[in-house]
Amino acid sequence: MIARLRTSLSWMNRDARLITLARGVRTFSQSFIAVIMAIYLAELGFSLVQIGAVLTVGVAGVSFFALVVGLISERVGRRRLLVLFSLLAAAAGVGMYFAEAFVPLLIIAFLGSLSTGGGGGESPAQPLEVAILPDTGPPERRTDIFAIYSIVARTGTFLGALAAGMPVLLQDVLGLSLLSSYKAMFLGFALCQLAGAALYLFVSSSVEGAAARQQWQNPFSLPSRRRIFTLITLYSVDTFTTSMVMQSLVAYWFYTKFGLPVESLALVFSLSHLLTASSLWISAKIANRIGLLNTMVFTHIPSSFFLLAAAFAPTAPLAIVFWQCRAFLSQMDVPTRDSYNMSVINSEERVAMASINMVTRSAAGAMGPSVTTAIWNITAAWVPLVGSALLKIGYDLSLFFMFRNVRPPEEEERLRNRRQAQ
Repeated sequence: MIARLRTSLSWMNRDARLITLARGVRTFSQSFIAVIMAIYLAELGFSLVQIGAVLTVGVAGVSFFALVVGLISERVGRRRLLVLFSLLAAAAGVGMYFAEAFVPLLIIAFLGSLSTGGGGGESPAQPLEVAILPDTGPPERRTDIFAIYSIVARTGTFLGALAAGMPVLLQDVLGLSLLSSYKAMFLGFALCQLAGAALYLFVSSSVEGAAARQQWQNPFSLPSRRRIFTLITLYSVDTFTTSMVMQSLVAYWFYTKFGLPVESLALVFSLSHLLTASSLWISAKIANRIGLLNTMVFTHIPSSFFLLAAAFAPTAPLAIVFWQCRAFLSQMDVPTRDSYNMSVINSEERVAMASINMVTRSAAGAMGPSVTTAIWNITAAWVPLVGSALLKIGYDLSLFFMFRNVRPPEEEERLRNRRQAQ
């Protein structure tokens, strides 16, 4: 079976497989931490606003180090940075095991880039991976590569969400206290990050690509700078709205509103990640028919309506059903967006685009948890959920009307062929 799978993916080179697997390991560990993080911090005695601050600082760390990637990747090397960020995250996992005071936890979350969105595997490594992947297979399979990359990531989040039920098992079998069982999960997180670092060590030198020969590029002098900055401004709105309902906060919402225990939350979020993973290959096939941008927009808008429905659901089962429907649709834009970004700019601009995109998205995402917890504290939990859905719909419509005539090369070719056939 493994041999058959390897043959079917022969158009992806070894580097693509290693990078994709490393991301799967990363999202696995981030996923189980995302489910328990807010609950763990609440058990330590932190207020809702303090919890939001820790989550915000973790996302801010992603933004800061993604900026560093854009500045030094061509000098330090992509492989070295991939390994370095994994080691920093591993150290942060160990730090979370020992630290219980608020300020040390803030520092650890920042330095380890402990983003707990729960599905994207947000990390400073991601812009490097996204810039590398288009050159690891034939151009006509670019969207398929990003789809597989995203599917493996979501499979990791599915398994990680299941693993979030481990604290209960640790308490029952080993007799650990509630806090000790949560702390053990951070050690598991650290081990996963070390495994990711080991995978990056086997990536070949060819992933350095043009970065090994380029000097630092001023983002404001890039040939496609207008297109790049317009896109990343829109994407930052999307990321902000997503971070308003990051998995840690939604898990806490289910926990406080409906009284769902951690083991039930593990099942809820594992199912949502499984549904998301199943949708990603479908999105790649839809994009081959209706185009990348159309797929991004017209699968995204319905997911926002399901979020609105979940916010007002009167019972836990109904809220879970709406959340799962949202999960199936909400990330279908991810592989298509990555493919679109890398296809509508010049190849030498990819690292810059990916790193700037990560910086702005992470900066916007860093505000979401604090905004949500502040609004939640003042009003009610449903208010930020509704705000997120409405803002996201506005983003989708803006993206469509501003870029509906900007097509990747393969779509332009298909359009020309259809016109000639007529």
